[in-house]
Amino acid sequence: MRASELLGRRVHDVHGRPLGKVTELIGRPDEAGRLVIAAVLVSRRRHARLLAYHRPGREGPWLRHLARILFQEPQEVPWADVRWDR
Repeated sequence: MRASELLGRRVHDVHGRPLGKVTELIGRPDEAGRLVIAAVLVSRRRHARLLAYHRPGREGPWLRHLARILFQEPQEVPWADVRWDR
């Protein structure tokens, strides 16, 4: 499966509640050092990832605050807790 097939898809939590659309994939190395998807960033709004001011540890000017207001904070959801729409 390619990342492009996952980005933009609607997802639910393990109880079937809608979370929003996947805006980013979060990869981390496994025990063997291979990169695996550990979590996804999910947003209820379409354009949340365009400015990248939502990432933890990012500092920026007033645009960061505007992005938070307009786009809301995306939610990081562990890979195992995501259920995909078909």
